[in-house]
This record gives sequence, C-alpha cells and structure tokens, in this order.
Amino acid sequence: MEKAKIHPIVIQARTWIGTPFHHQARLKGKGCDCLGLIVGVVDELGLKDRNGVRLAAYDEVTYSKEPDGVYLAQKLTGLLKEVPVAEACAGDLGLFKVRENPQHLAIFSDYNGALGMIHCYAQARRVVEHRLDDDWKSRLIKVYRWQQ
Repeated sequence: MEKAKIHPIVIQARTWIGTPFHHQARLKGKGCDCLGLIVGVVDELGLKDRNGVRLAAYDEVTYSKEPDGVYLAQKLTGLLKEVPVAEACAGDLGLFKVRENPQHLAIFSDYNGALGMIHCYAQARRVVEHRLDDDWKSRLIKVYRWQQ
C-alpha cells in the first residue's frame, strides 16, 4: 500500500513545532506568532504570488496584538486563492476569528487521519499541531490556497 504524500507546506510547518510564541517574531526555534509562522514557512519554501513576487516580501510587523482583521482578510484575498471553507485540505491556510475579529492564522495538516492545524497559539505559548476540533471549526471564516 502506497503511503499518502504529505504536502510540502505541512512538512515545513512541522519543523516549526515547539517554537515559542513571541509577538511579531519570525525565527524558527526562537520565537514567532501566528503570522510569523506563515511568513517563515513561505520564505523557507520560496513561495511566490501570481506575479512571481516572493510572498514573504509582503510581510508587515506593524500590527497590534489585536490586528485589523478586515485588513488581514483583504491582504490575504489579494495574494492567495480563496476556496470554500468546506474544501479545506492539508496545506491550505485558514483564517480564524478570535473575539469576533478575523485575526488568527493556521496551516491545515493531515493529523491522525483527520484535518488538523499547525499554528502558533498564544495560549499554548508555542507552535503546536492538533486536530481541527469543533471549537476551531466554528471560528474558521476563510480558507486560502497557495498559487500553483
């Protein structure tokens, strides 16, 4: 039986697991926040937008601990392909609301046969991976796919 192929973004994101939470940081093993994890992973993989510009070039570190969720969603929609929430799969990027504000990001993974998420979670104080449970599903508002 052939082993299922793991998405390269998931493989790279897993190398960040355990990195401590640090607001606005982007250093694997040293510190990052949820956006820092995404920026670090896409930078390591050299991912680009549809115009050939490296996605990491769009990084911004001037956001507060309660970022502007409308701005974040608009920025992501301009850079990535939005797909229906029901079509989320390993390797996609999820935008979640926290206190009704879309402000948290995670990379979806294949976690023990179910959809999981890799994210830098402030409450866990580090990058973690776990199953996408009902609580997180209720917070998921947008799903993005990287340009091919």
